Amino acid sequence: MDQPVIVARHFSQLVWLLMREPTNVAEQKVALRALVPATAAGAVSLALHGDALRANALSVPATLTGVVDVTKQMDMHGLAMIAIDADSPPAHLLGVARALAAMPILGDGGAAIEAKRLALGATTIRFAGRPTLALHATPAPRPSSPTSAMSLPDMELGDVYDDPLAEAKAKAPRLSQAFNTATPASGSRSQEGGMFAQFAATRSPTETHAQLLPQLDAALDAGLIAQLVDDLTSIAERATKEGRNAEVSEIVYRIVRRESQVDDLDAKRVMGVALRKLFRPEPLKAVAAQVARDPANHEHHLAIFARAGHDGAEALIEHVVSMQNQRDRHLYHAILRRLNSGAAVLLHMLGDDRWFVVRNVSEMLGELQVKDAEKPLTDLLKHADERVRRAVTGALMRMGTTRAMQAIQAGLTDPAPDMRMDAAAAIVLRRDPRTSATLLQALDLEKDESVQAAFLLSLGKLGTPEAVQRLITSAEAERTIFKRKTTGFRVACIHGLSEARTMEAMDALRALQNDRDTEVRDAAKFALGRIARMSGPADVSPERH
Repeated sequence: MDQPVIVARHFSQLVWLLMREPTNVAEQKVALRALVPATAAGAVSLALHGDALRANALSVPATLTGVVDVTKQMDMHGLAMIAIDADSPPAHLLGVARALAAMPILGDGGAAIEAKRLALGATTIRFAGRPTLALHATPAPRPSSPTSAMSLPDMELGDVYDDPLAEAKAKAPRLSQAFNTATPASGSRSQEGGMFAQFAATRSPTETHAQLLPQLDAALDAGLIAQLVDDLTSIAERATKEGRNAEVSEIVYRIVRRESQVDDLDAKRVMGVALRKLFRPEPLKAVAAQVARDPANHEHHLAIFARAGHDGAEALIEHVVSMQNQRDRHLYHAILRRLNSGAAVLLHMLGDDRWFVVRNVSEMLGELQVKDAEKPLTDLLKHADERVRRAVTGALMRMGTTRAMQAIQAGLTDPAPDMRMDAAAAIVLRRDPRTSATLLQALDLEKDESVQAAFLLSLGKLGTPEAVQRLITSAEAERTIFKRKTTGFRVACIHGLSEARTMEAMDALRALQNDRDTEVRDAAKFALGRIARMSGPADVSPERH
């Protein structure tokens, strides 16, 4: 894209924002910052050509944001051309854009907007009107009336570029005196500057956050709120660097709370801009670390992360993923359950390249019962890392849906032994008698003794007649010399019978007390004794009476 068209594009976007989103100063700053360096390559003339806009005789696409608005505004203001010099200062560009975005006075031949340009002193930008408007090379005398077309508060908008209006102040000393941005003395905060005071030069707070927060709660004026919030933001940023997480958390919460209390749009915008600074990763990480240390302020932390949206959820999840102490995970899960954006961030993080992140996120999705996670979790059962597959199995089991159960059953034949054992344990949690046939079939195919033991224990927990009968048969001694069951296998069957505790299972355990294998006898006696201790002496005894 040629340089003149680039200038037209950014200028049009700035005008569009000033017209359609006048309080969106953050985006206005972005547009102005893009426009200023674009003018450095050379002068540009924006001219009307019928219903279209041209930049140095180049056509400007009407599909670019704001181009249609600029052509309409130029026409209604009576302008045929706007000539912008190379390296035009930010104050001139912003002032002219504001003047163009304002409501025109129809039929004045461009006199009103020209008066605004002269009031601004924008010598680097000139207008050509219809039928004619002289292009001024030098600024006209500045109107003395404070209610002139370009009022002083409007000119202060140059601060949106985060650059003091040095040129404008040099030409009009009274302006800099009227809107001095120096730090006021403590207790005498300026009420002037309005909604743009937060773009003044950086100030060093003279009071602590404990002194400033009550003032913020009581403040109603947007200018005063801007100064208080600016000080509190500076303190919070410094506290973040120094690890004072409780201080950061308190400041952010109080700004969030105050934002919801005030009705003034300028005050809300001031606090919104401050919160965008405080919703960066580092401050949010400081608040996330405070969740476990200060459980009494759970609702305060929830308010912060809810206001921060996706950024808040991401910071919270990143903290849980990396935290060493798993004991406090429930505190974070309680917040995530109530965040609308939490589930979306978790689902996105399933694609992380780090196996431990995917594992921990899978566990969280299961604990939070996020139903939308069923399909992506099912796909992760094929993950290369066994630890991820195990976490996914557990998460799906907690969800308990039909697709989840099918995935769990497929886990019974997973290449990893631990995965097969986890799948067997997960199936039991459903207590679905229909799964007993699936588990019996998997047992017939299993060769690993450790996995066989896990399957047998799960059969006992299921306790279905088919499962108990299989355990009784498998626990009996082999009567042929050609096929002998290992002692470990028979002991595993006894453990399964002790979990079943049906009448048939108890009779089998009593009979096994007299088995020829010492380990089997001891296992049966231990199982009956354990059942007696858990059930009470009146319910069961090792010997039948």
